[in-house]
Amino acid sequence: GLSDVGRHAILAALEKKEPAIDKITVITEYPEKLEEKNWECNCPGGHTNPFNDPDTASRLEMVKIDTWKNDQPNLSKHFVGASAVVSCLGHRQPGWKHKELIKRGLIAYDGNRQVIAAMEEAKVDRVVAISSFALNGDKSWPHLASRLMAFLFKTFMRKSGKDLKKMEDAYIQSSLDYLFVKPVGIGEEVVPTGMYYLQEPGNKKDMVGGNMGKLDTALFMIDEAVNPTLHRCSQTVGAKPGTPI
Repeated sequence: GLSDVGRHAILAALEKKEPAIDKITVITEYPEKLEEKNWECNCPGGHTNPFNDPDTASRLEMVKIDTWKNDQPNLSKHFVGASAVVSCLGHRQPGWKHKELIKRGLIAYDGNRQVIAAMEEAKVDRVVAISSFALNGDKSWPHLASRLMAFLFKTFMRKSGKDLKKMEDAYIQSSLDYLFVKPVGIGEEVVPTGMYYLQEPGNKKDMVGGNMGKLDTALFMIDEAVNPTLHRCSQTVGAKPGTPI
């Protein structure tokens, strides 16, 4: 997915030094989103399409598909030789802001079920997938915003919540070494700090901040993809404790 964190994950992967990532394959319905001038973030200097940069283009490969709602033939060939997968499919699912996407449907499950099958066929084990805090009653971030999000998943965002839950269940039922990343309060106005903070479940004293930069979320996902420390579990991640929403 190339909305929000997905685009930034490409940049975080390109900037990774230890170890450096030699090849990055991007599989998406919307490669044109990389051409947008506004990536809905507050990263200093803004962004341009890394595929147009001669310093990075040689490390990138673009695979355009029609829609994750359809089965993609021979998808596994794009996963062969990969050390890990980062999936941002379904993040910021269709809603009030992107009504034009509602017609195309929810893709967290439909896309990730194909990713799971392709990874298993290509014998790739590690995957870091973005999900959401407060999903299915998750209370790891003991903030009032969690109660609000849980309410939304039961009401206005019920379909999105069910789709994300179905996606998580698919990974849990697989043999893959998954990590669900659950960022809190990704703000378009937030300047990235190059840091991220992990929420200890239920710890009210040191709650992570609820306003995290998109690039910082992507940095955590890339770090865990390349140098995994958390296995077959979920992790709520946010800004420095005390950072206001």
